[in-house]
Amino acid sequence: MNRQTERTETEEFLDLAVSLGYRLLYAGAEISRVEEAVTRLMQAYRVPGDVFAIPSSLIVTVCPDDGEPVTWLRRIAPHGTDVDGIERTYALARQLCAEAPPVEEAKRRLDEIGKTGVRYPAPLLYFAYFLAASAFAVFFGGTLTDGLFAGLCGVLTGAFLQMLTRWHVNAFFKTMAASFLIAVVSQTLTHFHVIRYADAAAIGALMLLVPGMMMTDSMRDIIYGDTLSGINKFVGVVLTAAALLLGTGVALRLSQVLWNDASVGISLDVPYPWWIQIAFAALACCGYCILFNIHPPGMFVCMAGGGLGWAAYLAAEKLTSSALFAYFAAAAVISLYAEIMARIRKFPAFSYLVIALLPLVPGAGVYYTVEYLLEGSRMQSAEQGVRTASAAGLLAVGMLVVSSIFRMVGVARQQNGNRKNRAERG
Repeated sequence: MNRQTERTETEEFLDLAVSLGYRLLYAGAEISRVEEAVTRLMQAYRVPGDVFAIPSSLIVTVCPDDGEPVTWLRRIAPHGTDVDGIERTYALARQLCAEAPPVEEAKRRLDEIGKTGVRYPAPLLYFAYFLAASAFAVFFGGTLTDGLFAGLCGVLTGAFLQMLTRWHVNAFFKTMAASFLIAVVSQTLTHFHVIRYADAAAIGALMLLVPGMMMTDSMRDIIYGDTLSGINKFVGVVLTAAALLLGTGVALRLSQVLWNDASVGISLDVPYPWWIQIAFAALACCGYCILFNIHPPGMFVCMAGGGLGWAAYLAAEKLTSSALFAYFAAAAVISLYAEIMARIRKFPAFSYLVIALLPLVPGAGVYYTVEYLLEGSRMQSAEQGVRTASAAGLLAVGMLVVSSIFRMVGVARQQNGNRKNRAERG
């Protein structure tokens, strides 16, 4: 084999490795999961190398025997979350690692994944916007009427975001414009007594924009050791929060100018019973299952996880009278549930975590932090911001405790299996 042939084979494998990592990243997979999948692919094909990923780029280096290291970098364009794409690509990655077919065959099978993916039609996506926004409005203390109009506002927001996406508008301006639209509609409906609780209706629709999940992900990446990825996501959280601040702030100021009033910071006098809260948490998760492209039976697994997580939160808060501990306990319960489901269905635990955690992510905390600041209550805004960041951090810790235990058990089993194989060969 001459040097030129070796170089060509190296590039072919790099194309496979980079394409696999790219598909996982573009679908919204965890950074650690992407690096693990590509690393295992290298091990399966006995190609020494390394991989480094952040949300916006992927770097893969291979070190062929008797040759120079070759590095490829691929930039990842802005993207959403496609859980079905993650599951299908990761399932293929497991097959490739187990079989190690020829590289050309592996690339062909990987290309088929992109061609055979199933997406929900547009009418169902708009229904998902309605369901997620309306369910969260009731979940956060609104009336059924508030939920109905929050759902309609969610549909309007979804259509508005898709229009801005077609115009290639950047994410910061999209968030600012959409949050302005949501706040204007909620304030207008409240002024004319169509809805009762402006904050619940607004938060229900703003949950489509609030970076609560990104905040939790950034905390988890930093704690797990993926510092650069965590900082990258945290900067995105700050920019998104700034866009929300500008959008809602201008809307509230406009409301004050037009009607000399702006309704903020209102909540139900009597909270809903626990079973209603759990039911609407599960319904909200159903809407996000469609938006994140999760199909049955995974959809029902995620809905059950969302309800289970909120039930765990309510139980822990009642037993300990500590909301922060309740976040930790609920995240641990959901993480345990996701790890069990992942092993039953042979899919990444992230598929269940990303949805089941949504009722717990501090989206309302981000909203109220902004609202208190706009009202001039700097102390309350700072306190709410600290509580929001603390909740996100405890969610990340709760997930990491359980996932780390499962990871250690998996490594121990693999090491025991390797020792047994060496003993049998000896």
